[in-house]
Amino acid sequence: MILSFLNNISAAKSLGKTADTHKLSQNPQKSRQKEYAELIIHTDGASRGNPGMAGIGVAVFDKDYNVIDELCEFIGESTNNVAEYKAMILAAKKAISYNAKKVTFKTDSELLVRQLNNTYRVKNPGLLPLYKELRTLLGKISKWHIQHVMREENTCADTLANKGVDS
Repeated sequence: MILSFLNNISAAKSLGKTADTHKLSQNPQKSRQKEYAELIIHTDGASRGNPGMAGIGVAVFDKDYNVIDELCEFIGESTNNVAEYKAMILAAKKAISYNAKKVTFKTDSELLVRQLNNTYRVKNPGLLPLYKELRTLLGKISKWHIQHVMREENTCADTLANKGVDS
């Protein structure tokens, strides 16, 4: 699976894609959007400098960790925290589009996890509208959970976020 993931990244690079949003792979049964009762979604935001040029990455898996979708996007100049939120917003939108009933989001952003779990308040005025948008989207998912993972456990989304910065 990881080899397939890396091959998809390499293939996208070799095609010289320059659009803002890249879909690196998608389930071949594209004629109709497939629905998944349960998804695992890894997200990451990357900023080269803080603020600096930034990108986001989202890797969507089914409950057996089969790759469903991989997305990366260049978001311009941004802070790392804004990039993390924008990645999570894209992830929530993807979960909704797949009509997922149960979603586990995984991110290496401890701030994002703690704010969504109401351990930390959102004090930064630049994050507040993103937080509200994300909360609205998450309200459309029957059951969701966000989990903090170490960077080493989030390489799939990290690779996509860095691809987004480079696009």
